[in-house]
Amino acid sequence: MKLIILKNNLKNGLDVVGRSVGNNINLPILGNVLIKAENNQIKFSTTNLELAITKTIYGKIVEDGTITIPHNIISNIVSNLSSERVNIDTKQQTLQIKTDSYEASLQSMPVNEFPIIPKVKETKEHLKLNAGVFKDGLSKVVVAAGISDLRPEISGVLLIIEPSILKLVATDSFRLAEASINKNQFDNTFAEQGLKVIIPLKTTQELLRVVGDDEDLSIRIEGGQILFQTNDTEIVSRLIDGKFPDYEPIIPKGVDTEVLISREELTNAVKLTGSFTSRVSDVRLKTKDKKALEIYSNDSALGENNYLIPAKISGEGAELAFNWRYLLDGIKILSGKQVNLGLNAGNKASLLKSPDDASCFYILMPIRQ
Repeated sequence: MKLIILKNNLKNGLDVVGRSVGNNINLPILGNVLIKAENNQIKFSTTNLELAITKTIYGKIVEDGTITIPHNIISNIVSNLSSERVNIDTKQQTLQIKTDSYEASLQSMPVNEFPIIPKVKETKEHLKLNAGVFKDGLSKVVVAAGISDLRPEISGVLLIIEPSILKLVATDSFRLAEASINKNQFDNTFAEQGLKVIIPLKTTQELLRVVGDDEDLSIRIEGGQILFQTNDTEIVSRLIDGKFPDYEPIIPKGVDTEVLISREELTNAVKLTGSFTSRVSDVRLKTKDKKALEIYSNDSALGENNYLIPAKISGEGAELAFNWRYLLDGIKILSGKQVNLGLNAGNKASLLKSPDDASCFYILMPIRQ
């Protein structure tokens, strides 16, 4: 194999695949990157057996070939090169990296030991949409995803594919977020209506990191695997086997108290009052005379503080305590200048949404007092 690649292209390819590099003492090959040059394409691939990322980069192929070498070593070398043009050559079991002022020789491992990257068949069934639209929905719900070995079904994002709508849902059992994508924003050819799959949280995080907003994204599903594909990047991941919680019944059908409030002021208030919370991490919300919302917190060792925000309030009035970080997460994912807080008495769920955008909502359970 003989290649001539610009440093930035080489670094970009290694950075994209770097997060799916495995770390397994029993399978050291998982720490390697597979470099394959054929059919006028240069592809970098890594896998940890649950997630695999392949990135196609631009460069001149003088001679085809395949090799696998430790990702951390070549990545460190490339990051510190000063030359823009990099020559890569293989001789027997070694990879040689050359620039005008630098030369290195890296030992490889047998290519046949590298795990086979799962393939999702090219079928007529697919989902196609703008990557930025899909990423926007993902970014709004991933904050609510749980991390649980005992309940793997909540350690990911539920994707619901309907003919006229896509839904992305995540929950950790204390909170839940849902984002919707309307039919005019995607092309769906899946035969099964109401198809539901759970995408691992790690996979969604990598998708948000490596895929550009302006790219076309294709999604295919087969045999417990999901493929996210753009022009030069492929992410193949296993799906979580399990049944996502039936969340529809917990969505509040009505609320006892409705508060319309400035999103910016509410954000500032939660941040300020949150700094006075103890390890319980709670802030209290209390409606005042139908005209203001008071947010306050106290701690015997730190002191207390409160923030009063003008608001439009209707209903019975309420006083509830919430985990301030969870509350702030919900406020952040909403768009627009105002937030609509639907508060319920007792230990019932409260509902956060934007009055200007019906495509997303956030449900949060109060802290029992």
